[in-house]
Amino acid sequence: MPVGSFGVSAAAPGLKAKVIGVSVSEDLMAASVTQPTAVSLQAGLYDFGSFIDGEVARDDDAWTYSVRASALVDDPLGATAYKRSLDQGKMSPEEYPEIVLGRCALARPEMMEKAVLAASGAAARWAMVPFEQRLTFADRFRRRVKEHAGQLIDLLVGEGHPLRLARSEISNVLAFFGPETTRWCAEQMQTNVESGQRRLMLRRRPDGVVCVQPPQNTPLISVAAALQATIAGNCLVMRLSRQAPLTAMYLVQRVAAPALAEAGAPAGALSVLCAEPAATMKTWLASPLVDDIFYFGDSTRGMRLQSDCLRRGKKPVLELAGNDIVVVWKDTELPLVIEALSESFYAAGQICCAPNVVIAHPEVADDLLDRLQASARALRPGPPDDPEVVLTPTPSGPGYDAALADARAQGAQVLCGGRHLDVHGEERDTGIFLEPAVVRADGLRRASRLRSVRQETFFPLLTVVVPDANEDEPLLDRVLEFANASSYGLRCSLWARDAHVTEQFLGGISSFGQLRVNDSHLAPTPYLPNHGGTGLSGGAFGEANYPMLRTSHLQTVSVAEAVSPREALSEVFDREVGLSGVALGPRPVARATGAHPAGWPPPDLPGGLPAPFTPRFQQDPHPTLRWLRENRPVSRIVAPDGAGWLLTRYDDVRQAHRDKRISCDSKRTPAGILWGGEWPDELRKRLFTHLLDTDDPRHGELRRLMSPLFTASRQGQWQTKISEIVNARIDRMAPRGRGDLMSEVAYPLGAHVLFSVLGAPVPDLPVLRALTWRLVDWNTTVPYFRALTYQADAMMADVLADKRRRPGHDLLSLLVRACDEEGLITADELEGMFLLMLVAGQDPSINSVGNSMHTLLTHPEQADLLRADPALLTTGTDELLRFNSPLTFTSWRGTLEPVEFSGVTVPADESLIVSLGSANRDAAHFDQPDALNLSRTPNHHLAYGHGIHYCLGAQIGRLTAETAISTLLRRLPDLRLAGPVRWRPGQFERGLEALPVTWDPCKVQPS
Repeated sequence: MPVGSFGVSAAAPGLKAKVIGVSVSEDLMAASVTQPTAVSLQAGLYDFGSFIDGEVARDDDAWTYSVRASALVDDPLGATAYKRSLDQGKMSPEEYPEIVLGRCALARPEMMEKAVLAASGAAARWAMVPFEQRLTFADRFRRRVKEHAGQLIDLLVGEGHPLRLARSEISNVLAFFGPETTRWCAEQMQTNVESGQRRLMLRRRPDGVVCVQPPQNTPLISVAAALQATIAGNCLVMRLSRQAPLTAMYLVQRVAAPALAEAGAPAGALSVLCAEPAATMKTWLASPLVDDIFYFGDSTRGMRLQSDCLRRGKKPVLELAGNDIVVVWKDTELPLVIEALSESFYAAGQICCAPNVVIAHPEVADDLLDRLQASARALRPGPPDDPEVVLTPTPSGPGYDAALADARAQGAQVLCGGRHLDVHGEERDTGIFLEPAVVRADGLRRASRLRSVRQETFFPLLTVVVPDANEDEPLLDRVLEFANASSYGLRCSLWARDAHVTEQFLGGISSFGQLRVNDSHLAPTPYLPNHGGTGLSGGAFGEANYPMLRTSHLQTVSVAEAVSPREALSEVFDREVGLSGVALGPRPVARATGAHPAGWPPPDLPGGLPAPFTPRFQQDPHPTLRWLRENRPVSRIVAPDGAGWLLTRYDDVRQAHRDKRISCDSKRTPAGILWGGEWPDELRKRLFTHLLDTDDPRHGELRRLMSPLFTASRQGQWQTKISEIVNARIDRMAPRGRGDLMSEVAYPLGAHVLFSVLGAPVPDLPVLRALTWRLVDWNTTVPYFRALTYQADAMMADVLADKRRRPGHDLLSLLVRACDEEGLITADELEGMFLLMLVAGQDPSINSVGNSMHTLLTHPEQADLLRADPALLTTGTDELLRFNSPLTFTSWRGTLEPVEFSGVTVPADESLIVSLGSANRDAAHFDQPDALNLSRTPNHHLAYGHGIHYCLGAQIGRLTAETAISTLLRRLPDLRLAGPVRWRPGQFERGLEALPVTWDPCKVQPS
């Protein structure tokens, strides 16, 4: 525990300076790290700035100063006041330069966000560097630690670590990065196996961005351990304590960063900042770029953080409190045991993996306690540079006093200790040292109630539990049960010569991350980590902690050569069981109902152009439609629903929308009758009574009933709602950098807007989309068609029943009142209008968004025009609707009597199919119709129909497309296609099934 953190408050904004670096000897300067020129501090004082993306920041304006621990020990009040004045900018380091160790800049919140962004940008590149090359970091880092050992020791002692312990800390780092530990971890990272014709790999892959918050008492060991995570391919962002950051900052900037650069790591692979803890953790938890949070701290905060991480999809790697247990058996060597137990008092008990509780065999307990008291009394306070001193100041006096008071109240004996001491070992109520204390507790059951046994003692107090010798159960079993009951789980030690006792101990202790037998509790050891435990020591996922493994995840790989996938699927079955005696019944198949009409599929047109309604036509209908406009504007065709007449010219299409000799009633259209014949009779009669399937005068009555909800002003009120939906969908997908605009934006947007208008909860989107698509598809290609119609009918009935219970000011409520209270529509018309809205109310909007974005992404220069001049969107939206219309055709119409189109007379009782997409490319009405001109005006396109059947929701549809287009272009400025698109097969509509895109997450703009 560095004395620099004793009684010191957080730093406040103070000195303004732009120089950050480290003012030490020239041989410490690493060419790979940006070096500023030091000012304000005298030569020899450490001066650090925030280290972000391979560079030292130059614009810090607040600092935390460190005064030498020896000064704090000599005069705690004065030295602490001086440090506080330095932090507040009220005094200068030149006033008492001999006691100033150095300073570290305090990072602003936006600097932490910058560091996370840099790490995220570097993660993919660092992960792609071969593992063998990343692995060289361990040796490079270890070599540099040895080279810089003198400076590290100077800093550790300056920050209050006793010299003896500082040497141990360096030993820990060197052991952990030694060849034995590194080699073992590397073996766990990847295993290669040859199996037949396959090369199998079991390998661990980096999690990505790992944010680390080391403790303030042992930052060097903890920071060094976390650095092992870079070997796995992770990029690290570290937040250092404001109380004692210099040693850790030196280690990162002057030792680790150059070693990483030598290993080929990108600059963003390592950043370190001294920052405010709560704001930092809030930033990490909220950031979608952070994958793991590696946290050192107390168990209360750690358990809360674990829940927060899991709730936000992040991996918690926790190093929390310890309450370590040492079992001393009757046959051990007590002098060695006393050496190990004395480690409990090192750094005044503020090392989390130091012994806290001893369970002493009754036969040796008295001798052990006598020796332990003598050892404890021999320890004395002193400055950290004294090689015999192991005690340090501690702010834990209240907890120490409370634990001793609790022990006495519970009937335990305080054998020694209990005083507050000054640096000279004199008792003082203001003393900053605590006298090592030894407590004796007799009986396991009674001892379990002691505060010093149940909770971590982060002060120099060691509780020795002496089990009752006369209990019936075997003593060792009771001791192991007592140890396993600990809610902590860091380290547990045994001292025993009996091999049987050792075997039982190793087999019986399961709830600790680390076990030691006849060994130092703290000493660094090859292969073994310094961290890692279970329970309150490491959380739900706690274990012995090798950060290289904890911040990576297992991935399996198979690389085969000359393997038949067909045979591979069953090779184990074929080898072990075989097909003999296996009899399978006939395979049942659900087939589409109905049959195509005679003449389907039609032959290609001249020049190999695909006939309408065929799959090739759907991918790009315009060449075929252009040929038809120029050569057969009124064509006798065969569609999947029967024969009819196709109209392709603008004037003919307009006429078909206005001519009273033409009916929209599918029951009066030959092709409509064929298509609707696949519906169950009872549903067809009820559901085909809507606007698109009705002629005047009933059509006009139904339209007037609904029109109050579809005025231009009323529809314009939806802009805020539409904008919220679009922004929410973009926020959801933005961090990924890739996605499908149809499934991510267009489909959800169309459904949410529709059901907001309807006033009903949005159903399961994939089910809704699949259901509506299949109901309007060509009936002869849809298996289970009748079952799907019943499912749709049941869904609508449920929604209408709920709407009757809870009416509102929405479209369904209006229709329900018109049916139930006003008698303006029938129950069949109510359900029919609902069915119409399910299909016509969302698909045109979906297609408008998808088609328009596809057009812009294939015409990037036009997209740039819209970004540069958002006002162009007014004419631009109309042009996009014209150029790539959401409806290629209207639904079937029929002639009630002969009607002439472009000199061709279509007889009565014939089916008509009207091409809006073709009309919108007619050169007779649009100059250069196949060119995209976002400034085109006038632009009387027919994308939403014409005449009495002009789409009621056209304004909402247009607003939906306009808002989605403008928001996507603005917030994703580098949006681009990421692969081939897929057009959805459909008889009337032209829409995309998938529109894969990509963008740079770093360039995403706020909503």
